Amino acid sequence: MRSINVSIFLKIKIDMKTGNIFVYIFFASVALMVFSGCKSEGQLSAEVDPGPTFDNTALGQKQKLFFDKYNVRFQYKWDRNAFARNAVANPANEEDVLPYMEIMDELFFKAFDAVAEDKLFANTKTPLSIYLIGSGINYGGSEDFGESTVGQAGNIQPNRLTLGGLSDFGSILRQKGNDAQFLNMIYESATFSNPGQAGLIGFLYHEYAHYLNTRFDIPTTFALAAVANYLKGSNAYQNVSNTEAYEKGFFIPYGMQNEMEDFATYVQIMVWTSPEEIQRTYIKSEMSRIKYNEVNKFFVTLGIDLNKLRIYLQSSQVKDRLITIKRKYEI
Repeated sequence: MRSINVSIFLKIKIDMKTGNIFVYIFFASVALMVFSGCKSEGQLSAEVDPGPTFDNTALGQKQKLFFDKYNVRFQYKWDRNAFARNAVANPANEEDVLPYMEIMDELFFKAFDAVAEDKLFANTKTPLSIYLIGSGINYGGSEDFGESTVGQAGNIQPNRLTLGGLSDFGSILRQKGNDAQFLNMIYESATFSNPGQAGLIGFLYHEYAHYLNTRFDIPTTFALAAVANYLKGSNAYQNVSNTEAYEKGFFIPYGMQNEMEDFATYVQIMVWTSPEEIQRTYIKSEMSRIKYNEVNKFFVTLGIDLNKLRIYLQSSQVKDRLITIKRKYEI
């Protein structure tokens, strides 16, 4: 499209003798738009980065297997710039990474393969990246200052799941003669995490729930059921007893911080505790009943029955495979 500027001026003159009015028109630059065909743009081209490469070590080949099978990249070499300029953390010991990946395969990826209606669930509804660290991340620039977190998903990078606690877990895993302690850390109490209920399983699925909430919104009915009881912007939940939390519509006091933590703690308990026990112990108000049903519906919509997932995770076959992994790395 082209433009031409043309201006028009009118000059009016009155003949005082005859009374005639003469109008003089002057042309100068008024914008006239002249349309012409525009040249079509050339096709855009973009370079696509090549995929990651993996070395021939056992760890490298395990990373490759996960990438090829589930399209997920496991990372463990610490880079604070992946989080924040003031982030500090203890990097994962390389010797802890491979056994952790093998255990996560049993408790997470193979679990989805076994119970999900969609057999590609583990490929399409899991993060693109899983970042493993030795302890937790501190966002204060020093070891003892700032906000600290062991697990993380969604708020820093939506397609990444960050999991800490490998140092503590690796130490327990390599000890001989402590199978009960090892299984307790997986199924009952995670010493490296807060909240530690439901062990490593609860930790994994708590963080996974955060990831899901970046892709699929928390149900509005869930978020509003006990909205007046959230303690946003404070650590006041630390002063709330379990009994009080149950009465106010929460499964764990930690969930009283906000609707995101609330949803994640519901998932954490539901992959650990039977529906019958949840009814007896945790549901003490209509608010809890509403939220429990909403979490179940949320996962059913995705093609996951949380109770079937719980039964699978606690099966003797899975526990036997976990002990087999432990035996490989005991010293």
